[in-house]
Amino acid sequence: MSNQFAFRDTSDWPLQPTSRQGSVHSSLSSPSDTTSIHFATPNFPPTPALSGRSDPGRPSNNGPEHNVHVPLTKPVHISFSKGSKLFKLKYAQVQLRRDVAGHLKRIELSDPAGLQSTFVHSFPGTKLPIPHLEQPVTSSSTHISRISFLEEQNVQTAQTLFQAQPSYTFETWEDCVHFQEALLSQTVIFTAGIAEAKSKGRGEECISQNLRILRSRTGAQVILFFANSQRKEKKRYISVPLDCIDRIEQSKKAGRPMSLSLRPNFDLLAQLRALHITFLDDNDQKRFSGLLINGIGFQG
Repeated sequence: MSNQFAFRDTSDWPLQPTSRQGSVHSSLSSPSDTTSIHFATPNFPPTPALSGRSDPGRPSNNGPEHNVHVPLTKPVHISFSKGSKLFKLKYAQVQLRRDVAGHLKRIELSDPAGLQSTFVHSFPGTKLPIPHLEQPVTSSSTHISRISFLEEQNVQTAQTLFQAQPSYTFETWEDCVHFQEALLSQTVIFTAGIAEAKSKGRGEECISQNLRILRSRTGAQVILFFANSQRKEKKRYISVPLDCIDRIEQSKKAGRPMSLSLRPNFDLLAQLRALHITFLDDNDQKRFSGLLINGIGFQG
């Protein structure tokens, strides 16, 4: 089972900057009143299904690599297990190595003072690894900014090569965001912890996870979360393009889930049909709702 996720190629989705239009219908008849926002169908090409195919117009993988520097304000702490031992290291510099097609090949961590051997974290294949936030993030409480990748990969340090699942712990949230954005080649617009998410078609999708909104270079945006309540091959990261949201329903009472009705633009959305999301913090739910209603998904 693979937890790798292939984002749609930006060249496959030629979205144009457009204002999002919708109509708001409010019901005020009972204590369980909800606000319903229905979005008119925007004038976009059909949203393609998620796939791992590459753009034939891009260079092949057979070519030189290029580096991406991850800006850090403070050192990053690496921890991993080898056998029965737990190792903890600290590095001040992080470089990503990509091939000419943009595929991530490895992460290299180094210490300018030379106190640590270079740490190399390699990723096989061409699918994009998703940085997994280990703790739910809320705007009203502190949290540990720790990232892992759900699967073991090759790790090399001090001339020793072995399999491990390293965790990256950042001293500031800003450094954690920079690391995610460098890995994904996307801008992280929103991150918040959710107590649970359920879909109309598949039942419970996840509990105690993070929901993110990512924006590509073209302005296309997706909701991303890890479906940890699903089994086997369905237990993976899934994304929902913002232009595939047909309607939002939200209770006027705090702590109630909000509902997103989805357009069945591809198989996954046809299975989900609707998402019912409960955030850990009501303020985060308000921020999320505001982003959707104000049309951030269709702005470049």
